[in-house]
Amino acid sequence: MSFSLVIPCYNEAKNITILIDKYKKFLKNKNNELVFVNNGSTDNTDNIFKKLKKKHKNIKVCRIKKNIGFGYGLKKGLRMSKKKHVLYSHADLEVDPKDIMKCINIFIKKKNQSCKRIFIKGNRVNKIKNHWSLNDLFFTYGQTIFSSILFRKKIYDVHGQPVFFPRFLLNEIKYFPNDFSIDLALYLHAVKNNYQIIRFPVNFNKKGRLYGAGNSSNLSKKIKATFEQFYNSFKILFKGF
Repeated sequence: MSFSLVIPCYNEAKNITILIDKYKKFLKNKNNELVFVNNGSTDNTDNIFKKLKKKHKNIKVCRIKKNIGFGYGLKKGLRMSKKKHVLYSHADLEVDPKDIMKCINIFIKKKNQSCKRIFIKGNRVNKIKNHWSLNDLFFTYGQTIFSSILFRKKIYDVHGQPVFFPRFLLNEIKYFPNDFSIDLALYLHAVKNNYQIIRFPVNFNKKGRLYGAGNSSNLSKKIKATFEQFYNSFKILFKGF
């Protein structure tokens, strides 16, 4: 059994070598592939990837010249990946790489029960313990309430990582947003189309990032990102999600 793991990266050069070390177990299976997306980085990311590709034969790199958004980079990486089972996550180390293997093990157990339409998604727990600010909590729970009302579906922690699904979901989905709303689009598609939704607890540590700053690292960025996601939520709704 093999898996594709897609990780979009934007100016994460200093985090990547640490990330690779934490993905040793995933890479040890030579049938697995790790697809890094250089999502318009302006730092030393390209040179880091060149070295990694020489050392690890099951690492691929998708290069995007201009950063259009997380969703755009993820979409390109997913299309480059080849395996029947797909996962994606972030590169910033706030997501624990060990959760990838937990996700895979959950799938393997369910597959043995002959269940094919499976969608697995991390559910971020212990938020206060993991250094979430009041702003983080407000925007996260606010989106849960907004999305659940708008789509009349019980959904929560839309941006929980990692995410797993079978490749054929990519052929079914109608709309890929270019921003972080891609998390919502994929999640809603699985809910609407009766996938078995499995949520498992993960620790999303806001102090896990060692270098760089995230796209929502300050209040103004959070507000901007929230309005973009509200706008895209309506587009997802009108396109039939």
